[in-house]
Amino acid sequence: MDFILVFVICLLFLLLLAIAMLFGRPPIYRPKRVDVYRLISSLCEGGGDTEQWVVFVGLTILHDPDLEKIRLQCYELELQAESHQRVLFGSGRYRYNDVGMQRLEGIRSTLKGLMDQEPTYRSF
Repeated sequence: MDFILVFVICLLFLLLLAIAMLFGRPPIYRPKRVDVYRLISSLCEGGGDTEQWVVFVGLTILHDPDLEKIRLQCYELELQAESHQRVLFGSGRYRYNDVGMQRLEGIRSTLKGLMDQEPTYRSF
């Protein structure tokens, strides 16, 4: 009798686990252009969350090819700072030195241009 009880409990547990895996979905990273613009703007102003920046630079963006190009430019900027080329990590409030901050400003203006070209959607 104990065997049947343990078997039924394990079967129910495995069934619930299978249903959860079947209907569940993995976590995805889908940043919006506005959110990325705010992140880059806050970095340009000397603030910003370093952890959000590392997540943005490190994870591929599949849903927006233009935003992926922006991410790749930011990734290149980060790699140049790590390899101690013309761009260096800044001290104090700013993430990069003057050259890096100028490039980040250029990336931000490119993203702003993409946002201005984006059509506006309204739900009625």
